[in-house]
Amino acid sequence: QEDADAAAECPAEVELADGSTLGADVAVVTVPLGVLKAGAIEFDPPLPERKRIAIERLGFGVLNKMLLEFAPDAVFWDAKQPMVGYASARKGEFYMFYNLQGLTGRPLLLTLVAGEVAAELERMSDADAVEWAVGVLRRIYGQAAVRPPTRHWITRWGADEYARGSYSYVAQAAVPEDMDALAEPVNRRLFFAGEATNRFHPATAHGALLSGLTAARCVE
Repeated sequence: QEDADAAAECPAEVELADGSTLGADVAVVTVPLGVLKAGAIEFDPPLPERKRIAIERLGFGVLNKMLLEFAPDAVFWDAKQPMVGYASARKGEFYMFYNLQGLTGRPLLLTLVAGEVAAELERMSDADAVEWAVGVLRRIYGQAAVRPPTRHWITRWGADEYARGSYSYVAQAAVPEDMDALAEPVNRRLFFAGEATNRFHPATAHGALLSGLTAARCVE
């Protein structure tokens, strides 16, 4: 208990990659769970065992998005239909296409790819990934109907060193209480926030926001 009380009186210090340090009364860790699972941040002293176990057991998946823009005269989808689902034999393969034309005034389709297929996409070139998505659209609408897009944008969250994935989930070995453990502060100096710390709204932007508000109230 004496050690814990002593640690509670010490200010938080963050050492950056260049060796410089930042000092503060407290620190709030909001990095994605994937960064914690990769051990990219070293904690001194080490995190409590309960929190380390939670980080290890919780899952962190990959979901990527591809935005495709087509020529104005090449729109092949129903402009009034907000989305089109695709059931593939490969789980996660471009399973949803969102029609953004009504929202943006531009001929845009946003598609999602998840799981192992999303990881496979990250290893591809942009050209091959776009060709893959266009092939799915041609299976839906017909070969002749779909012309290649004029521009594209692709996320690769798994390869991003500051994310290493997209969303947390309760993996087979985990329990929802692991998210509670991840959210617990350490010695009233180190606080945690992010979607993976909110067991009621994990994998969501609003879950991350709510967890941040909770952490801010604890700091106060």
